[in-house]
Amino acid sequence: MTANKGVKITNFIKTHKALTTDIVLVLIGLIDWIVTRNTIATSNHFFMLGLALLLIGVIFVLERGHLLTGWFKRPAKGEEKLPQKKIDVHKVGRLKNSPIVITRPAKYFLHVGIFTIVMSILISFI
Repeated sequence: MTANKGVKITNFIKTHKALTTDIVLVLIGLIDWIVTRNTIATSNHFFMLGLALLLIGVIFVLERGHLLTGWFKRPAKGEEKLPQKKIDVHKVGRLKNSPIVITRPAKYFLHVGIFTIVMSILISFI
């Protein structure tokens, strides 16, 4: 029976990664508070961690943003390098106007980052 219980816990962790991370962060915050005995320091640690996680999430969102589309045109194999090669503006416009894509890692980091910032605000009220 214990093996079945372990499988259930493992499946829960795999399906709810952000929630599991939130629980671990609360435990780490509790340990941080026990060590420092200062709620403001613990709140500051949570806030800085949240900002870092939000930054990572934003980087994952911008990764799929096609920010540099149209700037660089690499010649195809066997093609000569021309100094003034024209870029298809319609293709570049279609790519740049495509909707924002939020990938799974971006959702994860944004969720955990927002959670830690909210936790830092709640801790500072204590």
